[in-house]
Amino acid sequence: MTVSTPTSHHTIDTDVCLFDLDGTIVDTTIAAESTWRKLCKQYNVDPEELFKVSHGSKSAEMLERFFPEYDNTDNKGAMLLEKDMADNYLDTVKLVPGAKELLLALDKNPNDTTVNYKDQEKRKWAIVTSGSPYLAFSWFANILKEVGKPAVFVTGNDVSEGKPHPMGYMKAREALSKTWNYDIPCRSVVFEDAPVGIKAGNSMGAITIGIASSYPPEKLAEVGANFVVKDLSQVSVVENSADGCIKLEIRNPLFTN
Repeated sequence: MTVSTPTSHHTIDTDVCLFDLDGTIVDTTIAAESTWRKLCKQYNVDPEELFKVSHGSKSAEMLERFFPEYDNTDNKGAMLLEKDMADNYLDTVKLVPGAKELLLALDKNPNDTTVNYKDQEKRKWAIVTSGSPYLAFSWFANILKEVGKPAVFVTGNDVSEGKPHPMGYMKAREALSKTWNYDIPCRSVVFEDAPVGIKAGNSMGAITIGIASSYPPEKLAEVGANFVVKDLSQVSVVENSADGCIKLEIRNPLFTN
């Protein structure tokens, strides 16, 4: 783990970009914690113990671990929990700085203004979240409406193993590889704000970029993030050619590995 200098710039090449959602693209900390605290109060659970492991994990796993008496048959309990978050705390949700700009840039070729991968339905990025479809899709229906929901969108309902298992990221990478006729596995970058997500990306050989929105940057560096940034305003698209190559620039990362 290396502390970067204030003027350090790094470039990385990749074929696809894979993004976690909560804490990476949208800041849902207040909404999530408010919803969980309400449930903790009902079941006499210490919320601080829950928060030590909940971020980046599937809601169903947290319900099973901390609320064994809570009825989550057919995942209905998790759906109600996340519906509460999306419906009642939307005013507390905001975009991580630089997130919208980076996603929009990944849909374009800086050297050819006529190219728009979104319009061609051949985006080079995907979402991989532990959240439910209702919750995850809702952000793209409101605060991310300008960006629009990507075709490759893996939620907690789509995998049998949650993070730190790489199943979700591997599924998204394979789908994008088929869209672009890349070799499998293709080069990938994983953007994550949680240690479990960094571990998932590392375990499948991706370059990992940690966003220090939910955890201290030192924690993300300790679990192996290749780069740690304060937010996504420090990441920009330098090249995004039709043959697949994406060149990203990371400016002044807090840590590098």
